[in-house]
Amino acid sequence: MKFETNAKLTAVLLAIQATPLTSTSETNVQGCYISDLLSDVLAHAQPGMLWATVQIHRNVVSVAATKDIPAVLFTCGRKPDANVIAEAEEEGITLLVTPLTTYEAAGKLWQAGLHE
Repeated sequence: MKFETNAKLTAVLLAIQATPLTSTSETNVQGCYISDLLSDVLAHAQPGMLWATVQIHRNVVSVAATKDIPAVLFTCGRKPDANVIAEAEEEGITLLVTPLTTYEAAGKLWQAGLHE
């Protein structure tokens, strides 16, 4: 599956075998940023990007909201607790989970065309 750098979340879901944890929308994502360091995401991620991480605590939602990141992908099958999911819903941030490792998800996203 190929898509442009500006892709619908529904296309991303298929590429990486992701399941939504929050209600999804036809939000576009513009590139992808992969990091487990919150300070790195704050310093370098661009608004509109999909963010992939293994971190599942509430600060992920805070960073995503601060950086205008519309969707966060949790890799390795890691799922945040219900409070984190509820906070993301309130902020309008889509949370996704994939059983793929971060490395596998990154490769599939790159191969599908979701990169800067």
